[in-house]
Amino acid sequence: MQKRSIKTITVTRLLQVFIVSTLVIISIILLSYRAFFQFIVENKIHSIAEIIQAGLTSHMKAGIMDKRGYFLDEISSVHDIKTIKIIRADAVIKEYGEATLSEKKLDDNIRAILEKKEVYTSWNDRLGKVKSIVPYIANTECLQCHRVKDGSVLGAVEIGMDIDSYQKFVLKNSYMIVTALLLFALIVVFNMFHVIERYISKPLLSIIDEARMAYFSHKNIDSKKYESKEFEDVASSVNKFNKTVIEKENELKEKNIELELLNEEIELTLKETMLAVGQIEEIRSNSTRMHTKRVAVLSRMLAKEYGLSDEQLKLIEIASPLHDIGKIGIADAILNKPGKLTQEEYENMKEHALFGYGILKNSKREILKIAAIIAYEHHERYDGTGYPQGLKGEDISIYARIVAIIDVFDALLSKRVYKEEWSIADTVVVFKDERGKHFDPKLVDILLKNIDKYVEALKSLS
Repeated sequence: MQKRSIKTITVTRLLQVFIVSTLVIISIILLSYRAFFQFIVENKIHSIAEIIQAGLTSHMKAGIMDKRGYFLDEISSVHDIKTIKIIRADAVIKEYGEATLSEKKLDDNIRAILEKKEVYTSWNDRLGKVKSIVPYIANTECLQCHRVKDGSVLGAVEIGMDIDSYQKFVLKNSYMIVTALLLFALIVVFNMFHVIERYISKPLLSIIDEARMAYFSHKNIDSKKYESKEFEDVASSVNKFNKTVIEKENELKEKNIELELLNEEIELTLKETMLAVGQIEEIRSNSTRMHTKRVAVLSRMLAKEYGLSDEQLKLIEIASPLHDIGKIGIADAILNKPGKLTQEEYENMKEHALFGYGILKNSKREILKIAAIIAYEHHERYDGTGYPQGLKGEDISIYARIVAIIDVFDALLSKRVYKEEWSIADTVVVFKDERGKHFDPKLVDILLKNIDKYVEALKSLS
């Protein structure tokens, strides 16, 4: 799910708050306007009722109550007033009789309203009409004409009004307010877009790019160019962070250099140690001096041309000097015998592979594991007729196959107590004959193809 941008989140939240706030404000305004126009209408009705009361009192004192219809018609002509009805209470009916045709007769509902001695108003918003019954309460002045108690209800006036104009006024003003709020909302939103773009989005993208460039160029970000304090602080923090990272990287580089030098020293020491251990057997025989060194160097050459990895090249170069370490278990008489070995002596000599493996096999170090395999398998033959296990083909470790061919190559071209140095031509014939029999055919092909280079390397180490 794709995450939203800061701009989207901010504007969305702002719109949500603004919409809720607008709805609340509009509701408050509408309720306030309704209460306001109800107050105006009720005040108008009360005013008209008081005028009617004063007019009727004047008519009664003047003895012209029969003319009150003209007066009421004039009052009805006032804007929004639709009907005016006079209602006689029980006290007046008892004194002057039932209502005339122009008056509204008293019923139980109206009687209940008059008994409360309060103004009763009925609103019909759907039709835009309001009807109000205003009771007339007898006071001292009224007692001059009516034989009733002070505070008695003499009657009431029912006034009907149209309130369409008031409702339209409220709606019109509400629309204006809503429009103003929407315009204000648009202004706020567009302004927020501008503010977010200028003070958040652009600085944020800028500081990310500049932080990357500052890191690679090892330079500080100009924090003063940011307008907000927060981004200025972020830029300063990035500068401090980059400085710390660069310092740590430099320290790490120095440590890596030290480690590489230490590894090289360790590797060189290990190589020389392994070579020295491998030469223990050489000390006992003048005829095999430098054989171990030549096997190590030439085995690496052949392994590289065969396609082994750099790590494997290191392993074979360091491990191969121990290929004949098992000969320390062979008697000097057999080891240095100038003539051909008897069958019994040969069988005894063959045990050096087992002796070497026994010395090295228990180590958990990779180099010594490889050395153990080489010592154990370097006399195996590709056709399976070798010793001590009779392994065949690629069942023989590649390390042992390489050392086997180099071991014989060096032996043939070197003088031993039991033979003279062979010629290069005779040596080539042997390897061609033993291709696929004693030796891995691919390794033989590589050796013969580069025979001059191997001979030169061998002579340089003799």
